[in-house]
Amino acid sequence: MPPFIESWLVRWSRNYALLRRAVDAVGRELARKPYESLLQPDELSFTQFVEGEAVDFEVEVYRIEPDGTIWARVETRSRLPTPFMLRPALVFTKHRDGMAYVQF
Repeated sequence: MPPFIESWLVRWSRNYALLRRAVDAVGRELARKPYESLLQPDELSFTQFVEGEAVDFEVEVYRIEPDGTIWARVETRSRLPTPFMLRPALVFTKHRDGMAYVQF
């Protein structure tokens, strides 16, 4: 999603802003996990309460490069209404040496 749309959604939708904060926190936490922990399972789903709201998270490893770099996506699901029902996501890469980079 283009950055100007993302910033507009965060500014004008409390629900979207809450989901953005939640996916950022969970995504960064997952990116700090050891490299091997992201290899199994390929898809992980869980629910967490964020500021009193139940938020479902889906984590998917969607690509592993020949050099071993893992690409993972963290998506949110919630009953909270957002403009056009858009939901934030976070993508990060994890390298064999343990370094992780969040993609914006």
